[in-house]
Amino acid sequence: MIRHVAGIAEIVEDVEAAVAYYRAVLGLDVEHEAGAQYAVVQVPGVLHYGVWGRGAAARSTFGDPGAAHRVPLGFTVGFEVESIEDASGVAGRAGCDMAQGPRTEPWGQRTARFLSVSGALCEFSETPWARRITQELKAAGKSNRLRPEDPKP
Repeated sequence: MIRHVAGIAEIVEDVEAAVAYYRAVLGLDVEHEAGAQYAVVQVPGVLHYGVWGRGAAARSTFGDPGAAHRVPLGFTVGFEVESIEDASGVAGRAGCDMAQGPRTEPWGQRTARFLSVSGALCEFSETPWARRITQELKAAGKSNRLRPEDPKP
């Protein structure tokens, strides 16, 4: 059912402070527009690592930024699956707390979110561009080309 880890994001109260931390303390490049509630952190060897504001995570998952109390601080992990509907169905029938049913995000990715056994927010995803990247990496025997625009090693 799971193809690979699609991405990891830290859920935080203050995105600006987290961006400053990743830049100053860890020396990582961060793509972030001032005031935006999501940032992409460039971590070598990781397909996608983000920083997500708690209110934005609540809006995306529950349709209401006021539901931030329902989104735990910490990390969220996304699992790339063959079918959102199949994965959500299997998880739901097994008693998993499905926080958000299958839907298409504005950026084209299909997601369904759920709470793990520890209460962490997780997601199943269908990400066509990530599938292409991982298929190319597998075929080439490489693991360090992260985005379609990155040059081949």
